[in-house]
Amino acid sequence: MYLSPEAQRLLDDVRRSHGRLIEHTHADEAHRRAFRAIYEALESALGDVPDDHLDAPIDSGWSAARVLVHVAEHDQRIEEATRRGIEHMIEHGLEHARTLWLARLPHDAPSGGSAGC
Repeated sequence: MYLSPEAQRLLDDVRRSHGRLIEHTHADEAHRRAFRAIYEALESALGDVPDDHLDAPIDSGWSAARVLVHVAEHDQRIEEATRRGIEHMIEHGLEHARTLWLARLPHDAPSGGSAGC
């Protein structure tokens, strides 16, 4: 699977944010696996997507690049993780990974695919 340089850079930002959350919250193995699953879902959603498509609107005007920036920024909010719990952070990441994955469907599905929420 090909990842464009920009997609890889954005994913690296998400990985660093998740690493900080994991460290700060002393995440257990189940939570660590959940963050790995989010990363892998985001990575799969961006596979074979060229850089010039990363800025195309997909969800309420947001692009894939904007979604990744948002996830990375959101997941740096240690105080929010402390207040709302690590499960909130995982749920947030999974929602956005799902959005990006569903955005692929029109390209991969025969017809009638939905771009999501």
